Amino acid sequence: MSAPMIVSHVPLWVWLLLAYLVWQGSQALSDHTVPLRRVVLVPIVFIIWGLSGLISRSEGSMAPSLTWMVAAASLIPAGYRIGPRHMTIDRARALVHRTGTPWPLVRNVSLFAAQFAIGMAIAMRPEQQFALGLLRAALSGALAGYFLGWALAFRRQYEDAGRMTA
Repeated sequence: MSAPMIVSHVPLWVWLLLAYLVWQGSQALSDHTVPLRRVVLVPIVFIIWGLSGLISRSEGSMAPSLTWMVAAASLIPAGYRIGPRHMTIDRARALVHRTGTPWPLVRNVSLFAAQFAIGMAIAMRPEQQFALGLLRAALSGALAGYFLGWALAFRRQYEDAGRMTA
């Protein structure tokens, strides 16, 4: 099966997700103020996408689940440490002011591309499904772990902002 044929069978939601991630990342290039709910939407999307990798077919093997868990646990500290930076949180109005950075655009598109490439590889090389499935589990776990760490760091900042105004 050719790559163009496989790409033509990619579900619409995948292209919509890519468009959303590019749009969100492009917004992050300049200073901006956004509603609190928009700040947490991308991490939620990636955590859910990462969790979906845990539910993938393991064909009776524990290896994908263990790979997922190790990758998730390994990246939680990185997400927490790198996490949301250069933000000012206005809890009263549920707004977040962020300074411009290319990091979210690069991160989001790179992670999407990696997930997409693994999916394409699995479709094009079904005989390597187990090995590629382990790679998908590792990436999915890493996504979930990183963004869980990010969310924990954001929650800490949000709580700190409440203490500063109290």
